[in-house]
Amino acid sequence: MRIVLTDKDLDNSGFPSDVQVVKITYKTMDAYENNCDVIAIAGSRAMAIKANRMDFPGLKFFQLTSAGFDGVPLAEYRNKGVMVANAGSTYSVPIAETVVFGMLLMAKKLHANPNNRHVKIQRHYIEIQELYAKKVMILGAGSIGTEIAKRLSGFDMIVDGYAQSEGTRPFFNRVICGRNVLIGEIANYDYVISTLPDSESTRGFFDKELLSRMKQTSVIVNVGRKAVFNENDLFDALNTKSICGAVLDMFERLPNPVTNRFRRLRNVIVLPGVSAISQEVNGRLKMYCTNNIRTILDNRIPQNIVNKVEI
Repeated sequence: MRIVLTDKDLDNSGFPSDVQVVKITYKTMDAYENNCDVIAIAGSRAMAIKANRMDFPGLKFFQLTSAGFDGVPLAEYRNKGVMVANAGSTYSVPIAETVVFGMLLMAKKLHANPNNRHVKIQRHYIEIQELYAKKVMILGAGSIGTEIAKRLSGFDMIVDGYAQSEGTRPFFNRVICGRNVLIGEIANYDYVISTLPDSESTRGFFDKELLSRMKQTSVIVNVGRKAVFNENDLFDALNTKSICGAVLDMFERLPNPVTNRFRRLRNVIVLPGVSAISQEVNGRLKMYCTNNIRTILDNRIPQNIVNKVEI
């Protein structure tokens, strides 16, 4: 018997007859420690961190249910010969749509106009902008960044990207690399969108030096990790209006408490960490995790391995 532990629903109708799928939680996973039959686990980053501290002698694969894998001990899993995969492009569509939603809110100033609550609405033409022909920089030109670029190109925006390497990529006008290059060019952009993960190279990436180079009319949209921003520097830039505004979806505490100081800024739209959420995404995640685990059961290589194990 081969056992698959999961905290999400899977479609196991096509699994081999010797496979048992067991629904677990962070706590009930304990009951399966030292069980040699457990070959695969699907779960959150917290479960991946915990499973690494436990003993699963037959474990071959951990399927993360998140796109992010910060905090997961990838090297330790690799040393054990366990492949770890993230959720790939599962969340890219809802995140990209949330970015467009936030940008339109900022451009049309719906969040800032108190007259929207009055019977007689004043239109304030001078405040309202278009996205058309504006320049946007997307930090992170992977799956999420590409979905964002695809949608913004439909507004005839000029879309550039920032990544670890230069090159031609679909829907991007061009892609640059190197923080010094970005610092030298960031003043050219009307919108700066971060999809960056939390890593040693990105932590505190947006600091006073980078923010001070942005033009005063620019808007930041963050659907990546909060740790990418130096929070004090970002707050000061927004509070003093050295940049125009921000749409912020990621914070350390979700949903955001009323004490979150960014909620007091009139030029900021604070979202409660909802960019990756949709009714459709659950079905997409179920299909993706099912297919990836099926490849393991068939002794094939799953998609989106993030720790590169030799098998």
